Formats: sequence, C-alpha cells, structure tokens
Amino acid sequence: MNNQNSFPYHFNSNTCKTCGGKCCRGFGGYVWVSMEEMEKMAGTRKMDVALFAKQYVKKVEGRLSLQERVINGEHFCCFFDLIDCLCTIYQSRPNQCKTFPFWNQFKKDPQLLFFECPGVSFS
Repeated sequence: MNNQNSFPYHFNSNTCKTCGGKCCRGFGGYVWVSMEEMEKMAGTRKMDVALFAKQYVKKVEGRLSLQERVINGEHFCCFFDLIDCLCTIYQSRPNQCKTFPFWNQFKKDPQLLFFECPGVSFS
C-alpha cells in the first residue's frame, strides 16, 4: 500500500494488474511530456526523437502531449496495449504517469478517483 502524506487516500499498486488500464483510457485528456521524457520514450521504441515526436506527440498551447487513439468514442493513450491492457513504454513512461494517482487535482476532490482508479482507498 502506497501513501503520500499530503493525500487523503492510499494506493494499492497491485490493483493495476487487474483494472484494465483505467488511468490510460477514458474521456480524453493530456499526458504532458518533456523533451527529456520524449528522448527516453523514443529510446525505448528504438526510434529517432524527431520521428517519435511526429508519430506520437502533439503540441497543445505550446506544450507537448502524447497523442491519443479514439475507438468507439473512448480515448486511449497511444502506448496502451488494448489486448494486454498494459503500457508498452512502462519503463520510460512520463512522470505524469509515474505519479498517478497522486496528482494535486485529486487533493481537492479525491472522489474523482473512484471512477479512475480501483486501487485507491480512503481507509
């Protein structure tokens, strides 16, 4: 069980194995990435950074975000494997993904996590 002192909940990372990747799919959003993170992800994919950026990254209001795939109205991270429900770049995933579900937005309204993460508990 993982706990961050300033957050009003606990997180059981073992739940990730069976949840179906709820944090990687849903209504859409942005996975912000830095150049350093992009270089690591490109290395994992054994790709040139420029080609990686062209295929997997979009610019949003001057920032870089991973692209999404939309299937039947559901948004998926471009690195989410729909069959195995796993991240295909897990070892080099962005910091935003590494820190989930401990995001500041959930400090204010932790109830939102019930829809996104079955590994969260308030006990």
